[in-house]
Amino acid sequence: MPWYNDLRPITDPKKEQYALIFPNFTDEEKMRTIEKLLDLRKSLKSVRLRKQNNKNLLLASWNIKEFGHLKARQPEAYFYIAEVISSFDLIAIQELKSGLKDLKILMRILGKHWKYIINDITEGRDGNSERSAYIYDTRRVEFSGLAGEIVIWKDLLEQDEAVAQLKRTPYITGFKTAWKDFALVNL
Repeated sequence: MPWYNDLRPITDPKKEQYALIFPNFTDEEKMRTIEKLLDLRKSLKSVRLRKQNNKNLLLASWNIKEFGHLKARQPEAYFYIAEVISSFDLIAIQELKSGLKDLKILMRILGKHWKYIINDITEGRDGNSERSAYIYDTRRVEFSGLAGEIVIWKDLLEQDEAVAQLKRTPYITGFKTAWKDFALVNL
């Protein structure tokens, strides 16, 4: 479960023990966020029940619009994103922009059992300054050490054949669970 320190009431006598991500979050905003999180949890209940099974791995892929770039993202949105992500074991994220502030906020909310791996920004106009990432629950899956970007090797092409590189480089990454080693391609 994500770490919701910011949702503690202002009058909480233990609040000094916790570092806040959004120190200006009002009580009204906190209450609205808590209500919506409870509704979201009800919707995610069936997914979470499957996560408790040691014989499966829950994967997701999510294109979070301009993650790391939007200046108008509301603080409560981070809590909703964390709640959804925490329902899965391994999530492939697309459209992670050059700034990593949003990712760092999300990781603080997710807590110490979560890690991430990111690739390089795809340069140029077609790349749109985007990259991809994997966020994973270390209690259920671990990074195997394999990570790389897939590019077209010019030596494999015919002499007059033009290189048709993809606009966003596919990102292959290896993972391990208790029973399986596998690789995913994020594109």
